[in-house]
Amino acid sequence: MFLKLKLFVKDTLMTLGTRVIVLALNIFISIAIARGLGPEGKGIYTLTTLFPALIFVFANLGIGPATIYYVAQQKYPLKIVLGTNTILTLALGVIFGLTAGISAFAFQQSIFPEVPRTYLLIALILLPLDLFRQQAGGIILLGAKRIRELSLTSVIYDVLFLALILLTFKLAGTQVMGIVGARIVSSIFICVWTFILVARIAGGIEFRPHRAYLKDLFKYGSQAYLGNVIAFLNYRIELLLLSMFMSAETIGFYSIAVNLAEQLWLVSQSAATMIFPVVSAEKDPEKLRAFTPLVNRSVTLITTLGALVLALLSRVLVTLMYTDVYLPTVGLLRILLVGIVLNSSARILANDLAGRGKPMLNTLVGGISLVIQVILNLILIPKFGAVGSAWSTTIAYALIFVLQLVLYARIAQVPFRQIILPQKADWQLYHQFAVIMLQWARLKLVRLHILPSNIAD
Repeated sequence: MFLKLKLFVKDTLMTLGTRVIVLALNIFISIAIARGLGPEGKGIYTLTTLFPALIFVFANLGIGPATIYYVAQQKYPLKIVLGTNTILTLALGVIFGLTAGISAFAFQQSIFPEVPRTYLLIALILLPLDLFRQQAGGIILLGAKRIRELSLTSVIYDVLFLALILLTFKLAGTQVMGIVGARIVSSIFICVWTFILVARIAGGIEFRPHRAYLKDLFKYGSQAYLGNVIAFLNYRIELLLLSMFMSAETIGFYSIAVNLAEQLWLVSQSAATMIFPVVSAEKDPEKLRAFTPLVNRSVTLITTLGALVLALLSRVLVTLMYTDVYLPTVGLLRILLVGIVLNSSARILANDLAGRGKPMLNTLVGGISLVIQVILNLILIPKFGAVGSAWSTTIAYALIFVLQLVLYARIAQVPFRQIILPQKADWQLYHQFAVIMLQWARLKLVRLHILPSNIAD
């Protein structure tokens, strides 16, 4: 148990380390866009990129979770997975992209009234690129536990995107479509990079659809698909509803609050990313009964502490990073933090259930929460604007947490207190890992000749 946990922590820390770098890059990207475009321009950019993201979640057909599941189980050679996923994601990108382009002419005025139709159509170029990047290349690396390569790919993408944004600002000024163009170019580069990388790891590519793999892919993916759609809508439905009632400037403020609050998901996303393949591969329920609650307790504790610090420093941080123009963001951010903490725990429990082959339970939970969130948003946004939307989101996340907690406790047969509350043994384990990590850090510094060798003894 300790050895497996040690390996899990190693992979999680590598993923976390990458996410810290990506977090810093995303903050710089967010600051550049927000300062360059202003609140109204930031709102228009958010809605422009939300459109292909919305189509993406309907077009992916649950390919990602299914790929992780079967790659983790080593049921099919990677060259078959890469070839089939590449063909499938590109085909889906073209089909859904054309369909979305037609729908943009019919529904743009009612759903995205402040976004020019041309912006939406150009942004759809991202659809096939994001489908391949997230559902073929990167997801295969994750399923194969090639964390180092996956981490490098994430960092390269964000570094390139940030560099192209700054270059665009210098050459063409601060324009929404300049930033969208920078993202398109970054995505093209990283797709080529990932394809070459995965093909090299797989020992080649079998560039034809594999019938047996496709059958399994759709069988598992169909269970995860609806859950993915509902999960995305739970995270972003408020932006769609806000776009119908409020100005682009209000959406700009709200998007900054969401972006800052969701940085606290750094730890839970890293742990959840690794917990899915671990649970999928583990056959001993007793080990899982101890493993997942420990991960959940640790993640919840860290996220809670982070939320308290962010709440206290939010006004200062917003002013320093985005200028006082974005001060309306502060109140929205503080409301969202409670839901962010609860959803961090819910994410860990949901990925455990998915790893046990029960993704439909997550779909049920998300569906109930989505209905509640839509109703609350429709009631509160006309009366309270973005503040009403923030409260709707937090209440929905709280509901997801409660439902996931009850389901996990019942299926895994673990008491509530063991899932949520820190245990005495946790502190001993944290101490052991702290000692191990300190020793590892000292050895690394010695090998880099930063510290003398006698300090590592």
